[in-house]
Amino acid sequence: MKNHQQLSNDERYPIGAMRRVKFSLRAIARELGRSPSTISREIRRNAYPTDGRYKPLHACQMARGR
Repeated sequence: MKNHQQLSNDERYPIGAMRRVKFSLRAIARELGRSPSTISREIRRNAYPTDGRYKPLHACQMARGR
């Protein structure tokens, strides 16, 4: 697993794709070599406010803004 927790923009797009096909948080974490808590936090912090879905472009913009 990677030591740092901040996700790259390149990691956000696979998260979005895997969420659309209903991968679990643990399955996404395994695929990316990340902690499930990192994936959970990413989705929680960057979900689209109107519908709660995880959209990678929105997540990238939110992360850049922080």
